[in-house]
Amino acid sequence: MSRPPEFDIDAIGREAKEIRSFSVDLPEGLGDLARQSFLASSGFCPEDRIAAEMALQFDGQTLSMPVLTVRGRRDGPTLVVTAGVHGDEYEGMEAIYRTYEALDPARLQGTFVAVPIVTLTAFWLGIRCNPVDSLNMARVFPGSADGSFSQRLARAVLQRVLRHASFYIDLHSSGRNYHMLTLCGYSMLGKQAAVAREAALAFGAPVVWAHPNTSPGRTLSATLELGIPSLYTEAYGAGHVRPEDVDCYTQGLANLLKFLDMTELEGAGLPAGYQPWLLGGSGDMDVAIKCRQGGLFFASLQIGARVRRGDLLGIIRSLDGRVVEEITAPAEGVLMLMRATPRIYPGENVAALASEA
Repeated sequence: MSRPPEFDIDAIGREAKEIRSFSVDLPEGLGDLARQSFLASSGFCPEDRIAAEMALQFDGQTLSMPVLTVRGRRDGPTLVVTAGVHGDEYEGMEAIYRTYEALDPARLQGTFVAVPIVTLTAFWLGIRCNPVDSLNMARVFPGSADGSFSQRLARAVLQRVLRHASFYIDLHSSGRNYHMLTLCGYSMLGKQAAVAREAALAFGAPVVWAHPNTSPGRTLSATLELGIPSLYTEAYGAGHVRPEDVDCYTQGLANLLKFLDMTELEGAGLPAGYQPWLLGGSGDMDVAIKCRQGGLFFASLQIGARVRRGDLLGIIRSLDGRVVEEITAPAEGVLMLMRATPRIYPGENVAALASEA
């Protein structure tokens, strides 16, 4: 099967709607990724069939991801949307597909560009990090032309896609191991902050999380360096896709298209009586509440709980059943993230807090 034409933003024709290909060199190859995917799957799909699925996107030297593009009849802003930066976060993928299906070039002012699965190799395994080099794609931007695969991929995504954005949103969720409040977040840094805040409120998520800064390595830290107004999202996750989260993201993209005066899709608009929960804090999961012991984690509270310093968040049991660690809140705050899967290793995140604005 032949691949779609290679993505080049300047090659998108006026009043065109098409799927293109975003290719990155991968001379390292996929190694035993098909085998690993088989072992991580239900076991009902044979390994050779999994390898054949991968071969649709990998020709032995080059990995190719779909890019969904729509250019309107009239010039206007360029909205760039990404999902699947982490391979186990699916809500944004479906929201992109639904939005693309709904767009009519004849009624669009500007350009819509979406990469629904950025880290395809992680998606195949259903994991957070890129299995080719074990790096977290959300920590390697702006990337490097001569680095490892994740670094090369990050640079290619930034240079060929993200830098063209008039507005950018990166759709995340909490992945397979965590629960998180469904939210839209933005950075309070730079000239983009006022537009980003207004857009975050227009998106319509139940929580809006404002950050005083953005840690390096993120997609957003790269776009903020370019002065591009940028948002990101999170959702409940834990390897599941709740219909209400996909609906929230889909409506949110429609709201952004309306906010940017690009088009008005059916379903755009804020929920009746919309009043988001306004929260603040760093949002940096690298400095979240971590465990010292490994074993099985069992939570005492649910996300969204207001906690005080010293409140019990959960316990860790060793494999023989002993309670080897109690995880407590280090400060007052709102429980934003909580470990969902019990198996845990020393140093992993257990929970994260935000402050009420």
